Amino acid sequence: MRTSFVSNMIMMSKTKTLIIVTHPHISESAMNKKWVEELLKFPEKYTVHQLYEAYPNEKIDVLAEQRLVEQHDKIIFQFPYYWFNCPSLLKKWFDEVLTHGWAYGSKSGYRMKGKKQHWLYPWG
Repeated sequence: MRTSFVSNMIMMSKTKTLIIVTHPHISESAMNKKWVEELLKFPEKYTVHQLYEAYPNEKIDVLAEQRLVEQHDKIIFQFPYYWFNCPSLLKKWFDEVLTHGWAYGSKSGYRMKGKKQHWLYPWG
C-alpha cells in the first residue's frame, strides 16, 4: 500500500470516522495490516474497530456495536473480498447490528440516516 493513499484518506476526514476492519488473518495481509497501522497513528480522527479481534468467538455485542455506530458520522467497512462476498463475521455483523427497528423501518428513527459509508475491499 502506498502511504500517499493513507495520507489522502486522513486529509479527507474532518470528523472522527469509524473504521470497521474485518479480516480473519490480518497479520498475514501486508496491505491491510499496514493500512490499520497507519490509521492507528491518528486516534483523534479514527476509531479502528477490528471485529475478529473484538469477537474471536463471533458472539457480537449488538447494543455496544449500535452505540459505536451512533457515535460516528462516517463509517468505512474494510474487508477482503471473498468470492463476491465479505467475511462471515462481517455478514453476521450486518445481520445482527443493522436490524429492522434500529437501522431502518418506519419506527426505527433511521439511526443510519445521514451517515456516510464507504466500502474498502482490496483485491489480490
